Amino acid sequence: MAVRLRKGRSGLLSRLNMPIFLLIVVIIAFFATASSYILIRVQNGHTLQLAEQSMKFVYRNLWYQFDTMNNVSAFIVSNQSIENLLESAHEEPYEAVGDYFTLQTNLQNLSLLSLLNDFGSRDAAQQSYTVSLALEPESGLYGLATEHFDPVTGIFKAGDLHNQSWYRSLSSGEQQTVWWGQATSRPSASMIYSARKKASIKDGRSVGTVIIGANAGSIRSVFNNAPIDKGYHLLLDERRQVIASERYAFLEDVSGLPYVQASSAAKGSIVIRIDGEKHRVMFDTLANGWKLLTVVPESHFSKYTLAISGIGAATAVVALLIAAFWVRRIVVRVTVPITRLVAAMQRPEVAAFKEPLPHPNTGIYEVDELNQKFASMLVTLHGLIEKSFEEEMERRALQLELLHAQINPHFLYNTLDLINCRAIMAGDKETSRIVRSLANVFRYGLNRGQTWILLKEELAQVQSYLHIQQMMNEHLVVELLVPDRLLSASMIHLTLQPLAENAIIHGFAQEDSECRITISARQDGTKLILQVQDNGIGCDVQRMNQLLQEQAPGGERLADAGSSSGSGYGTLNVHRRIQLHCGKAFGLRYVESVKGTCVEVVLPLSSESTDSIRRGG
Repeated sequence: MAVRLRKGRSGLLSRLNMPIFLLIVVIIAFFATASSYILIRVQNGHTLQLAEQSMKFVYRNLWYQFDTMNNVSAFIVSNQSIENLLESAHEEPYEAVGDYFTLQTNLQNLSLLSLLNDFGSRDAAQQSYTVSLALEPESGLYGLATEHFDPVTGIFKAGDLHNQSWYRSLSSGEQQTVWWGQATSRPSASMIYSARKKASIKDGRSVGTVIIGANAGSIRSVFNNAPIDKGYHLLLDERRQVIASERYAFLEDVSGLPYVQASSAAKGSIVIRIDGEKHRVMFDTLANGWKLLTVVPESHFSKYTLAISGIGAATAVVALLIAAFWVRRIVVRVTVPITRLVAAMQRPEVAAFKEPLPHPNTGIYEVDELNQKFASMLVTLHGLIEKSFEEEMERRALQLELLHAQINPHFLYNTLDLINCRAIMAGDKETSRIVRSLANVFRYGLNRGQTWILLKEELAQVQSYLHIQQMMNEHLVVELLVPDRLLSASMIHLTLQPLAENAIIHGFAQEDSECRITISARQDGTKLILQVQDNGIGCDVQRMNQLLQEQAPGGERLADAGSSSGSGYGTLNVHRRIQLHCGKAFGLRYVESVKGTCVEVVLPLSSESTDSIRRGG
């Protein structure tokens, strides 16, 4: 069946074809791109991880070498035997020869400790380091020390070191240990040194300087054991001079290089251009202030990027062709039954509820379920419309009933007013009080046709009614337990009087002793709870609540308290009026009581009433 389309609108099939196809294209492109991206990142991450591991290997071995040099220096500074040799006093220089050679032997033994463990490289031969003492005149061995310092193991005078920058920095106390690199007469024997002041343990005066030296080739051997494809390592001192590198010369100043300047932080990783190509520079700072840099070109990380991207693009094209074929088939399969359903829905007979919606079996669960649920919705909608109409008619009937109930009391109220005047003129005060109470009952009952009144006005009306009842029944006792702060709350008019009347007529029908009616009020969150309790014969609470829930339209299934008096405001009447104005969550409910009957009125508290109650509290 063809569906007639409105002008300017297209059918479901044409509207779905292109968007779904574009969606499939986007999804396939996304997943192809994401897969390629993930593979590229994994490959790049693996290469980067290898570079980081290489740098960590170099860092750990450099730390071990520098820590060994620090330990040797600390041993000499704190050793008591060496302290005694340096502090010994001799009247003649030849008397110190024995101490001098003992100290020289100790220094030579310390220098034989291996600076570099065997890392498995053929270039990494076992290296020893130099251990020297540059003595000050305060030392007892100063006279026997060699005049000029030489970078070998031995004992020297410190005189020709005073002009060295590292010596001045050490003497000023700026640093406890000073590190530097120094070239020697042999190009292949570049040295790195650490120096530390030797102070007297007794009085703290300076007696010399401990100088530990090592061949810089040992560091290059560490670099050779952790090679990086297309990359290199770089060890810089605090002045950014090269200590060891596969690319730069010893003590070459590289402070002007951009990537060195960008590596000013203590530790990190940056990407920067070097010689027109992007490189990743990883750097970390050693304990002596020297910085280790590992430089790797970014192209090394992305060498498989092009191949991975090509495979991803080819896979996406194949998947796109397959998806286009199946999308067309699926869209046609789904849209045709829906189009037929739309045609059935547009029939005037269905829209006017004159005939049910057809139930074709399309073979697609979702479409059949949609057809069934729409048909069910039409039935429900029809029922809701009828129910709403019935409720509106009931509301109008109640309003008309209330209006009729308010017409007759006008004449009675005026008549009672006349009787009251005559009673006062005749001096009959008792009759005057009865007439005034009855007039108040009628006056509050009229209420100018308003549905909502204040709680204090409702209480005044029920008090007038109960006052008349007390005159007719001397055993009747009335108790009001209502907080002052709730008196300004709004409620449905003529609610309490029918409940009090119900208690008197039905609860006290066979009672000759004290009859007590207690009216109380409380706030429960956003609800106002009014309670009317008597000590009469009681009732079946469960049955009464069940009858209230059934809400028989005429009230014939529920004992109507006002039926005997002809007022028409019985228990069910009150319950129905509250629910019509406030909703199904409100109304009457019977609660268990030790003796007699207890019925509660549940009403909503408006925001204005709540604010007023809070201010009053």
